[in-house]
Amino acid sequence: MEALGPLCRQMGAPFILLPLEGRKLPVTAAERLAIVERLVDKALGMGIPKHLIMVDALALTVSSKSEAALACFETIRHCREAWGLPTCLGLSNISFGLPARELVNSTFLAMCMASGLAAVIANPNSARLRETAFAAEVLLARDPQAGRFIAGYAGWKPSGGVASGPAGEGGTGGRAASEGPAATLKQAVIKGDKAALPGMIEAALSAGRAASEILNGELIPGILEVGEKYERKEYFLPQLLLSAETMRLGFERLKPLLADAGDGMTAGRIVMATVEGDIHDIGKNIVCLMLANNGYDVVDLGKDVAAERIVDEAISRNADVIGLSALMTTTMVRMSDTVRLRDEKGCRARIMVGGAVVTEAFAASIGADGYSLDAVGAVREAARLVDSARGCQSLENC
Repeated sequence: MEALGPLCRQMGAPFILLPLEGRKLPVTAAERLAIVERLVDKALGMGIPKHLIMVDALALTVSSKSEAALACFETIRHCREAWGLPTCLGLSNISFGLPARELVNSTFLAMCMASGLAAVIANPNSARLRETAFAAEVLLARDPQAGRFIAGYAGWKPSGGVASGPAGEGGTGGRAASEGPAATLKQAVIKGDKAALPGMIEAALSAGRAASEILNGELIPGILEVGEKYERKEYFLPQLLLSAETMRLGFERLKPLLADAGDGMTAGRIVMATVEGDIHDIGKNIVCLMLANNGYDVVDLGKDVAAERIVDEAISRNADVIGLSALMTTTMVRMSDTVRLRDEKGCRARIMVGGAVVTEAFAASIGADGYSLDAVGAVREAARLVDSARGCQSLENC
């Protein structure tokens, strides 16, 4: 703002105000609005006219934050009604990890427009989004006499076919496997039955079953099957997260018993971090959860972590793998800093990278040892990299 604000004032250039301060993503509408208010006051204090300001409502994903859309609606309404500020947002992030993303996106767009959204970053090639936007313009009295709508859709015909939906309305209701109670611990993990699993574990322990048997014979096979369902698109991110959380509950209960029994549980030690300058950690957190569920000792350094700290932690903890995450093209380039420092310091840890903007080709270009598209793939890639790292005592003799 200090650098570009005066130019906006002098040139009359509008700009997007992103409600971000520091390293924390504001999840609630109240958090976002407080930041917006502070930044608007700062802009006005610099002599920037209010009419140049457009607020980004900051769409997060409903797959991991169920109230993400509601926070957007409240932010949009307040900015418009209380402050007279127009709003925009990037549409597609709302549906990350869900099936039928275009359906979710178009519905979200309609609801945001009803709340007062002024502009949107979206795919203009999506027929469904265009239909939703033009129809909403009519309903919100933004298209006089429906002129634009009629011009574009006078010859429109319905696509036909029967829409699928929840059970009883033309569909299966998503996860058919979740119908009925879980009969085994493995099923409890697969179904994501967080309520039933603790009692089932206590019953198994009381019956004399060893903690290692419960883990290796029931919980781990369950989470592996969930991973397979996720890869086959039978499960989606909300189901993956629920099963992973269920698995975590069981693992935490069994972990002290495994330690007491001297059971070597650790499949490998992995240092995880979101790279410097990037404050997004939803994807990294999911990967950490899945890795921990599969027996890895995960050291999560958090977000916006400098390369030097990542490598130093990997050396001090004798880590087998370093996992790096980035969401933005402007921050993924920082991954190469970690690769360079790893090589300079002779750290034996293999480096695995991933994130929304990261590709396998990019991973290869910076010298990373592995790449993962998602959390399920990260577990598989981690196993390969741990085997590779444990075959070497240092990077030089590999």
